[in-house]
Amino acid sequence: MFAKTALIYSETIGVDCEISDYSIVYENALLGRSVFIGEHAVIGREPRSTSAIVREIKKAGTTIIGDYCSISAHAVIYSGVSVGPNTLIGDSSSIVPDVSIGEQVLISRNVTINSDVVIGSYTRIMDNSHITGRTRIGNHVFISVGVISANDNAFGGKGFCENVKGQIIEDYASIGVGVVLLPGTKLGFGCIVAAGSVVKKDVEPETLVAGNPAVFVSRVPKHLRRY
Repeated sequence: MFAKTALIYSETIGVDCEISDYSIVYENALLGRSVFIGEHAVIGREPRSTSAIVREIKKAGTTIIGDYCSISAHAVIYSGVSVGPNTLIGDSSSIVPDVSIGEQVLISRNVTINSDVVIGSYTRIMDNSHITGRTRIGNHVFISVGVISANDNAFGGKGFCENVKGQIIEDYASIGVGVVLLPGTKLGFGCIVAAGSVVKKDVEPETLVAGNPAVFVSRVPKHLRRY
């Protein structure tokens, strides 16, 4: 079912899709079967550059939305994004070009994801979190509400260069409410970062860290493991 007020330019839309009022699906978007697009959502937008942007913006190609995905109201997904099947993108989330998202992922409300990001399958990113550019997130990762990540210790002074590095977050890592992840940090398999922590250095696998800066507290107790 396609709403009369929706603007649909794509000719590659699967069967049983529902596109709601005032949403836009650009011609470079490919929708799988049984995809839901919420009100005022935008799929396949091409980025537009100005002199304020410190990195070169290129046309990123096709946006792929997998089977049985749900794209909620006011979400904006740019060109060159791939979303795996059975994934939910929450209200007012924004995903810019060159992002790959696996299957059965939950991106909750008001989440922002910058370019050159890979997110594995079965991962959950909760409300109001920011995933910085050049981040790699594994499978079954849990990122709680209000988590902020950064990739540049020079505050943009050197431009978008090789020193700009996001995080590596390995499978089954859990990140608590309001955590801050500083550039280039690695969070090991199954680790837990306690709420409010500031991660300035790598976190070892299966360890629990807390504080500012985050320091080792213990091995992850069995009752907190998700694997």
